[in-house]
This record gives sequence, structure tokens and C-alpha cells, in this order.
Amino acid sequence: MSDATLARTRPFVHRYNEARRDVLASTPRDADPAPLVAQFAATAVPEFAHWVAVVSPTLDSLSSRCTLEHDHSFATCRPHWDRGLDLDAAIHEVIRSGESVVWSDHDAIPRGVIVRLVVEDQPAGAVVLARGDDATAWSDEDLGAAQDVITAFGVDLERWRLRYQSRLALRASQRVASQLHQLISASLVVGTLNDEAAIAESLSRSARSVFDAERAILALGAGDSLVAGVASRGRATRVLDASAVESSDLPFARDDAREPWQQEGWLCAPVLDSQRRSRGVVAARRGPDAAFSDEDRELAMLLGQLAATSVEALELNRTIRDNESRLRILVDAAPVSIVESDGAGRVRWWNRSASRLLRWPDFSPTALADAAWPDEVSRALKELWSDLLAGGLRDTHEFSATIAGRERLISVSVAVLPGNVNGPGVLTLLDDITDQRELREEVRHAHRMELRGQVASSVAHDFNNLITLILGYTELLSRSVAGDEQATALVHDIQATSSRASNLTAQLQSIGRTSEPAPVLVDVGAALSANADVLERIMGSRITVDWNLAETTPPVTVDADLFEQMVLNLSINARDAMPDGGTLTFTTAVRELVERDDVLEVAPGAYVVMSITDTGTGMDEATRERCFEPLFTTKGPFKGTGLGLASARRLVEESGGAIVCTSELGVGTTFTTWWPVRSSTSPEEPHDVTTHPTPKERARVSATILLCEDDAGLRRLALQVLQRNGFVVLEAVSAEDALEVRARYGERIDLLLSDVVLPEMAGPQLARLLQDEDPGLLVVMMSGTASEDVIEHLDAGSATFIAKPFRPSALVDEVISLLSRRARAG
Repeated sequence: MSDATLARTRPFVHRYNEARRDVLASTPRDADPAPLVAQFAATAVPEFAHWVAVVSPTLDSLSSRCTLEHDHSFATCRPHWDRGLDLDAAIHEVIRSGESVVWSDHDAIPRGVIVRLVVEDQPAGAVVLARGDDATAWSDEDLGAAQDVITAFGVDLERWRLRYQSRLALRASQRVASQLHQLISASLVVGTLNDEAAIAESLSRSARSVFDAERAILALGAGDSLVAGVASRGRATRVLDASAVESSDLPFARDDAREPWQQEGWLCAPVLDSQRRSRGVVAARRGPDAAFSDEDRELAMLLGQLAATSVEALELNRTIRDNESRLRILVDAAPVSIVESDGAGRVRWWNRSASRLLRWPDFSPTALADAAWPDEVSRALKELWSDLLAGGLRDTHEFSATIAGRERLISVSVAVLPGNVNGPGVLTLLDDITDQRELREEVRHAHRMELRGQVASSVAHDFNNLITLILGYTELLSRSVAGDEQATALVHDIQATSSRASNLTAQLQSIGRTSEPAPVLVDVGAALSANADVLERIMGSRITVDWNLAETTPPVTVDADLFEQMVLNLSINARDAMPDGGTLTFTTAVRELVERDDVLEVAPGAYVVMSITDTGTGMDEATRERCFEPLFTTKGPFKGTGLGLASARRLVEESGGAIVCTSELGVGTTFTTWWPVRSSTSPEEPHDVTTHPTPKERARVSATILLCEDDAGLRRLALQVLQRNGFVVLEAVSAEDALEVRARYGERIDLLLSDVVLPEMAGPQLARLLQDEDPGLLVVMMSGTASEDVIEHLDAGSATFIAKPFRPSALVDEVISLLSRRARAG
């Protein structure tokens, strides 16, 4: 290369290197690259080239052709070239092939060159350099220098592009970071909200800020539960209900949407829960001409996910709170005492059952200081706690302890609770099984009493048959000895003894009976007198029974059997309170209450007052106050049920009266009952088991009777009595026998007289079969154990019941009365 050529090319390269540094340093990072292009052209013109053009169809910030000229234009230079040239086609070919194109004049002297511009290893355009005909021709060194400078120019453009893209990326990352920061802040805020409306309001405001939108919404729910938050630029965020949303122009959720969509300028994203179900929509609108990028779509999905997560967390928290509330109520209402404590037994929490059992106040933080284990309970539990905390299994244990002055049997279960900042805890479950244990024993006792009752009832049945025979034959005998005063007196004594025996069998039958109460008019004094012999025998020889009864007392309404049972229970209690003997006094009187007695809690009126007083050990005040409680007894296991006094109080109060207990230790106890006198007059007679109708003359009625009785003696007596009164009697020893007799007998049978209890088939079943064959058949049922309910399923008005023991005259009266009623009806 000649010195002239070097002198011509080196300044060009040097000037460009100097200029490019200044341009790159002074050009803003986000500016158009035109200054860099202009500097390149200015460096080449005029010393190196007269006309320069930079053509870049791929660089977004460059125009398709940027030129700079000095003295000459491309049009003035071109006529001096040797051959014509299609410049645009040549530029496209250079860009495509990468091969430079050199122009020459008619003397084949190079006058111009087109060189491909490479940016980031990719064709980015071309640079055109030309000289006029009055300039020095291009040499090979000039062409090499041009190639080097254009290569450097491409590197500078690459640097500009990378710097510009870096700036854009930085701005985008800053914007995304700001949006993510807003999303994080929004997530922290919605985590503290307690309802869907607050979530919709907060996240709609965040969506408007994240997208820098004119308007943003978040709609949650569907139907009547739909709620939407609407945030608008320059206005306060609003919350709309379902009706307001439906009447607005806001976008709605799409059940089938899984990706963002655009709708009338809105960017919408579905709110999808963990099951991919639509729970609402989040949407933003920037303006009529504003567009949304892919990053915006991703942010919209993130907002939708945040909304869905917030709603699910809210629902989960509600479920947890509801479950905790239910659990607290369940634990607090549990019948078992539950106490939480630390490993040393210091109490942390307890339920209401524990408050009742351990006599603690209801739980509260201030009540912790007053919650101390009873000494005996603490001693029994410490060993169990120690074993459990040492690695033992959950265990159940029973122990006895005195709580609030009463000995109790406690069942306890313990379990270790997970550790926390205060260390591991112990959950102790205490169950007072004192009453359960006593109740089990009482149930066993009741079962034994039921068995005894069944035996007593069976024995009473046989006794009733015997007493019926005695009463029957003494009545027949009394007619034979009429006129013989001594013999008549003996017969009356036999009858009186039989009546007493009848009372005894009635009391045997009352053992274990659980029938419904049947109130009747009862003469209290007469009832006591009727049971005097029984009560005196029960008291024994060491106890004196005094009877201080009023001459007459008006009748009261009460179940006679339950009344007698109550008197028996009170008498037995008195006997047990006098182990060394004493006096039991029965007193009756009539009292008039002018005004309501607040102590007795009874209305004004007339009352029969019955008192039962003993001279026994008496009761202290605490025992006296609890004596009427069900299952409360001081007699110990197997000796008392704790039900007698409770039943007495219930009987008296259901009859409209009252019962009062007065007692003193070492002096004795008095139970006083107040029975209201029946105010209205009634033809009903007072209940009295000792009275019997006297024999009287009766009309003779002819009829055929089928007698079914398995007891031979009683059947023989009934046969004689009925035949003496003119009846035709057919005998049967069982129901099957009676059916055979009925089948063999060819004439009409008017009446069936049958015992209730028969072998193989009961009497009521026999009567029902016979009445089905003969609807006009009359029935008399007799029994010493059953009640008159046994005739309820028979034809109305066709049957009657007579209880054993009975006199022959009473049986005849029942038969004649039933036959007479049918005759009158016919």
C-alpha cells in the first residue's frame, strides 16, 4: 500500500473510532440509532466518499434509507459510471449473498461499493459508498478500509441494540417486580379478611393498580351470593351485590373458561379453585386503544389464582372455626369431666362437667388460680401421669376419692397431648361412676325382686283358690247352721280370717308390680287399719306400734296399691332406723288451710294429714335435705334402692298434696303427708277390701253355663253353687276340654265361666274363640292375679270379671246380673 493510500484510509478509520465513542457515550439508551448512522456517514464524507447511504430494512428504529452527501448526489455521480446499475436490486443481492459489489466507470476505475451490514451475526442491511468522477478512484486498500469500518459499524449497532434491549428488559423487569410486589402486598392483605365482599373490594383495587387500568373488577360467587368489587381511577372502590352486577355492563364469569380472554376492551381471567371450578372473574380495562401483553395475561391469571386461594382459605377458616366451635360445645357439654394439665398436674383448662364434679368455677383465665385438684384425686392421678409421660400407653383406672364431702368412685383415662412452647400436656378424663355402680346393683336387686314377685304371684294364685274354697264352703255352711249362734260365730271367724288371708295375698301380688296408677277414693284410716296386722308383724317384737287415728276422715283420691306400698316403705325405713327397738306412731287428722302454705306449696282447702313417726337414730340436716333425691340412700349396697322416698313424694304430689320430713339426730324422724279432700260429691264408694256384700234373695234365672277351671276343688264348689241356683252346668278342666264339650253339646250355651290362667290356652283366648262361633255368648272371667283388662278384647257388654277370692253369692250375683242385662237388652 502506498503512503498516499495509507494517508487517505487511516484518518477515516481513526475519525470513525473517535466519533463512535462520542456518539455511544452521548446517545440516550432508548434513543433512535440515527445519530450513530449519521456519524458514520459524516466520517466518510467528504475525504473518503462523496455519497453514503445506510439501508436497514430489519432494524426497527432505522428508516429504509438514510443518506448523507457532499457536493455530489447519487444522481450526479451515476452518469459517469461505465454501466448502469439497479441499486435496490444490488442492495438486496448483497444482503442475501453477503458478497460486496463494486462499481466502475468507463475506464474500469472503481467508483462505488455496496457492503453487507451484519448485526448480531445476522444480515441487517447494507452500506453504499460512492465517489464522484473528479475524485480519486477506489483502491484495494480503500475497499478494505471501508469493509473494516462497516464491520465496526455493525458491531456498534449490535452494541446499541443490546443496550437498548437491556434497557427495555430492565424496564420490563422493574414493572413486573412492581406488579409482583403489589400482588404480594395484596395477598398479605386478603389473608386477614373475613368475607367475600372484603376480598372482592381489596383485590379489585389491587388489579386496577397492577394493570394501571382505568377500571378493574373482581366478581366472586354466583346467583344470589354473587358479590363484586369495582375499582375505578379517581373514585372510591365499590362493592356491588348480585342485582347490581346483573344490571351493569361488567363482564361475567364463564364456567368453561380456563385461560384469559378479552371482551370489549376488558382483559378477563377466570377465578379457578383447586378443583378447576369457576368461582368468579377478575377483569381490567385500560382504555379503548390500550392493548394487553402476554405478561398482563399471566398477571391476570395470578390475580385469579390469588382470589381463588383467598376464597378457599376463607372457606377453610370458616370450616375450621365451625368445627372448633362444635368441638368446644361438644367437649363442654360432654357428660365426662375433661381436664387439660401440664406434666406436673398444673391445670390449664377444663369443661363444665369437671366444674360440677370437682366443684370448680366455670373455666376462664381468671379462674385458673382457683382450680386445684382435691388431695385424694391428685394422689391417685400423679402415678398415672408419671407412667404415661415415661412412655406408657393410655390407660384407664378406677379409684375412690372424697369430693365435696362425699365418697365417689371415679373412672379415669389419661392421654399425652402434643408438646408446645409450654411442654407436653396431659388430657385427663374423669367419670363419676358412683351412681352407675349403685344403679347396676339396684338393677340386679330389682331383677331379684321381680323374680320374687313372680314367685309371690304364683303362690298368691294358689292361695286365692284355697281362700275362695274356704269362703265358699263357709258361706254354704252358714246356711246350714242358721239358728246355732255358736256355730254361726265360728263360721264368721273363719270368714274374717279368710278376709285377712285375702289381704295378705293381695300384698304378695303387689311385689314387683309396675302397672299404671289407678286413682280411687281411699279412706286413709280404713286403709291403715286394714294393714295393721301386716305392719305390726313387719315391725317385729322390739318395736311398739301406736295407732292414733281419727274416728272418721273424708276420702282422698289416690292409687290404693301405691298408697299401701308407700306406707309399707315408710314403715320399713322407720324399722331400719330403730335397730335397738322403739316406737312407731301412725297419726291421722283433718286440717283446713285458709290460705296457701308457701312451705308445703299446696292450695287452701281441706286435707287429711297422715304422720308416721319413729324414735330412731334420726338424720342430720344435710341428709334430711337430700332424703327425697332419687337413688340417694344411707343404707349401703344391697340394703336400699334410694327410690322409696322419691316415689312417696311423687305419689303425694301427683295427688295434689305434699310430704314433709322433720328429723333430729338421736330423737327420731317424722314424715307428714297432706292429702287433699275430694271437693265434689261422687257416688263412688271409698276403696275398702274388707267389706263384702251380704247374701240376699235373688230371682232364679235358668241358663246353661260352661264352667272351665283346672283346680278340682274350686271347680267342684262352683258347680255346686251354680247348680243350687238352678243353672245347667257343663264342666271342663282346660280350654281344649271346653272346646270338645262345646262341640259335643248339641244345645245352646248361654255363658262361659272360666279362670284366666289355664293350661295350654288362656281363658280370654278360649272366650274369644267361642264368641267368634257364637256372638251371643256371655263370659265371666275369674282370676286371683290378673285384672279386669283381660276382657277388653271381648264383645262389648258381653263379659264381666270377678277377682279371687270371692264368695259364692258374689259369683252367683255376677252371673245373674250379666244374664239379666242381656234379657233386658233383648
